[in-house]
Amino acid sequence: MEAKRTIRSYIGPGVVGWVVLGLFLLCALLCALTGRGEREVARPAPVAYDLVEDTGEEQDVFLDVIAISEAICPFSDTRFYYVAEDDGHQFHVVCLSEEEISGLGNQRAYWNNAETEATFSRLVGRKYPIPDDVKQSFLSVFAMESDAFDAFFGDRCLITQPAVTARKAIGHPVGFALFLLLALLTAVCLVLHLSAVWAALTRLEEQDALKSAARELLGDDVRQMNADRLRFGENFLFGWRAGLAAAWKDVLWCYGRHLPFLSLLMICTADGKRHPIFFLQKEEKALKEFTAAVSEHNGSVLMGESAANRAAWERAFRS
Repeated sequence: MEAKRTIRSYIGPGVVGWVVLGLFLLCALLCALTGRGEREVARPAPVAYDLVEDTGEEQDVFLDVIAISEAICPFSDTRFYYVAEDDGHQFHVVCLSEEEISGLGNQRAYWNNAETEATFSRLVGRKYPIPDDVKQSFLSVFAMESDAFDAFFGDRCLITQPAVTARKAIGHPVGFALFLLLALLTAVCLVLHLSAVWAALTRLEEQDALKSAARELLGDDVRQMNADRLRFGENFLFGWRAGLAAAWKDVLWCYGRHLPFLSLLMICTADGKRHPIFFLQKEEKALKEFTAAVSEHNGSVLMGESAANRAAWERAFRS
């Protein structure tokens, strides 16, 4: 167990990978939580009911009322039409929700008993034409003629409007998506890395070479290269944070690629894993020394990227 821990501490992903993953997830969470949530949207100040005709979706109006009748007819399951008396003792058709009518107890009391002290409450909404079916309901309830209704109530009504609120939404959707994608890529890299570590340790365990590999990794005779990103032993090769811990006979194929500002050396082992080792441009000499050392320790290693070498490596680790 100690031997596994020793090797894993050198070839495994280390703490940095998990910290990076946690930071990306934290940034994604902050982007999701720090934006707009459920909040009231600023609306223009309402104007007096009598100053405008139809307002529709354009302008809020207000009506100060002192009395509210019983419900006359429904607008929906939770909203009904009423008669409202304003502070100038004019009568209007209004449409209120059940919640709104429950807060107008004084106005309901004044409608039923004029001896009650009059107090006004402000209704805010939009002004609309009175629908024909609503007008018919009022005519039936009050036994009125159409002309009398028009003279008494007019042809417009007030429909109160609930406060407009912004929907709950991710505060910074672009940042959220970006950090979530980075977290996902980091998690995939960590899983692939851990898979390589597990495969390397399993193969060494099958070869009964875990203890000898751990001793060689920490031994005084191990050769450190590429700023200790590689360690050469007499019998084993190790790659720092690369999931690479293999007996020399299991190093089957090496090939390189030149990228902007750095070079990539891929070491393919008998467990079917590829282990990337990066060299900066100024480390070109170290890269040449490494390839020479690989050839020295294992003369049968396949060198260079080609279809033939790839096929040979695949046959080797599958056999």
